[in-house]
Amino acid sequence: MSEDPLESRLRSLLQDSAESETDREGQRLDRVLHKAHIRSGVFDLINLFTRWGWVLSEGGARGARHLKPVSRATAASPTEHDNQ
Repeated sequence: MSEDPLESRLRSLLQDSAESETDREGQRLDRVLHKAHIRSGVFDLINLFTRWGWVLSEGGARGARHLKPVSRATAASPTEHDNQ
């Protein structure tokens, strides 16, 4: 798996700023990136569940129209009376 470009850029910026504190800065960066990945993952999950909720509600609404069978003769008779 390749490294995230944002993560590598942040690592290089932090390493350039303080070479003597690399361990502490590396741990800080890991914590920041961990929080960022968790937040983005949570938002991705919320987005996924939102989309699936919409799909299921649309499917339920369209499926509810077909719960009661309708014969063609019954459906055609009101339109024939309107034309006469």
